[in-house]
Amino acid sequence: MSPRNQRTVSPCTGGQIVWRQSTCTGLHLLHSAIAVGASFDSAERQPCSRCHPQTRQIVFEIILSWTKNVLRGPRMLWIHGDAGSGKTAIAQSVAEFCAESGQLGATFFFAHGMGDLADARFLVATLAYKLARSNPALRTHISRAIERTASILSQPIQAQAMHLIVEPYKMINSGEETTPKVVVIDALDACERDDAQLQVLMLIAELLAVHRLPLCFLITSRSSTHLEAAFDLPVFRGMANRIPLQLFSSESDIRTFLWAGISEITSTRAPGTIPESWPSVDAVNVLVRKSDRHFLYPSTVLRYVADPRGDPVQRLVGVVIAAADDAPRPPLDQLYHHILSAAPESARHVLGLLSVLRASFSLAELQILLGLEIPHNGGLDGLSAFIECPGAAGASRVRILQQAAVEFLHDRRRSQPFWTDPRVYHARVAAGCIRFITRNLDECAPVDLTTYQYIRRRWTEHLSNSVPTAELLGALGDARFAYSRVLSEVRAVVSWLDVDPEIAPELLSLWRAWQTDLRRGFT
Repeated sequence: MSPRNQRTVSPCTGGQIVWRQSTCTGLHLLHSAIAVGASFDSAERQPCSRCHPQTRQIVFEIILSWTKNVLRGPRMLWIHGDAGSGKTAIAQSVAEFCAESGQLGATFFFAHGMGDLADARFLVATLAYKLARSNPALRTHISRAIERTASILSQPIQAQAMHLIVEPYKMINSGEETTPKVVVIDALDACERDDAQLQVLMLIAELLAVHRLPLCFLITSRSSTHLEAAFDLPVFRGMANRIPLQLFSSESDIRTFLWAGISEITSTRAPGTIPESWPSVDAVNVLVRKSDRHFLYPSTVLRYVADPRGDPVQRLVGVVIAAADDAPRPPLDQLYHHILSAAPESARHVLGLLSVLRASFSLAELQILLGLEIPHNGGLDGLSAFIECPGAAGASRVRILQQAAVEFLHDRRRSQPFWTDPRVYHARVAAGCIRFITRNLDECAPVDLTTYQYIRRRWTEHLSNSVPTAELLGALGDARFAYSRVLSEVRAVVSWLDVDPEIAPELLSLWRAWQTDLRRGFT
């Protein structure tokens, strides 16, 4: 083993990196560069959605047949469908099945707007790490590759793939691994930027067609024009099969899913608290029709009804009545309106904040970041259909469950009185980040590394997406904060203030002056 530099963060020095010597293997260094929450079994994704064993049976038969016969057929399988069609549940179930059978190589579950989980730059390192963990021979070569050239972890994903996947595989005797390992990539559309998504697909095509690696790829995404066009390219002909989920959706699957969820709710309540006749067949039929063969609607209903702080019978009655309303809204929007109308305003405010955050946080981290007092679970009453809270079925972090819900909240036409202007909430988060940094300049208090890294990496991003609120301008007006920032951050602030120089001219002058000093080399 060779010595490697490790770093720690000191908030007392304004985020200065402090290096110390330690001894690390290449695999340890690789682990520091992965998106930890991207794995199918990551604690950050728990509890995760998976398919009910009696639903999606035809789709599963197709997928399992593909995994067994992949040596004689296409090495890629693209599963695509609308939001709420169950793509992630399918990907999770397939990953679990392949892990049990020993055929799983690696997984990467993208997530909209969630930092590392939406960034293609973390894909190859994460896949390489998981492949190394699943194959001891491969592990040795990957570890040595990083020990020789640690800088590979900061290079483009094509170069990373050559050093961390292609070359290590070439060093393995072909007889050591004959059955292709399955690599599951979920929600490719959640990867930021269309061009990055296409770059990922072309990289996979190169791994399979040019380097002929013993891998096969299951990819899920929403249906989209640019991904359809990509899979129509000649390079993917004969290499990729497609499963459009809309062709395999059925009301029978939705009904099975609903009855299974209702049975689980009943089993968790004290005997005698729920009538044996609950719910009526007619009520379930209404929900099945409103689902339109998509799982998002019934899963949202079940999460709302299952909340232990509510009466499941009364909640389901309210949902069915709302579903029967002749309002011109789509069924899912009508359901969202019904749920939010009963939620406290304070809870909806927290939901708005969560909708713009780029990572999941514990309640304690949220309170530090946002300066909010959030009682354990109680401060988020009525939002169980939208968010996962600590203590809920094994969850350890607060996170929004549905990208569809975020899209609803940010669309003023759809959400109407429940519209959460993302610019206002970005300003709230940016102000919280700035206060946090400024406070730690004085107190030198110990900080959670995850929270600190998020603030350091993301505060200017939140700022650039903000409107100039009094709270945010006030936070930026602290000279101690201004004079502790580096040039790139100062430029971001000046650029944001320059959009409308008349709003805060004195503040703009302060930041411009500091930008000038930094350019001259003053400290």
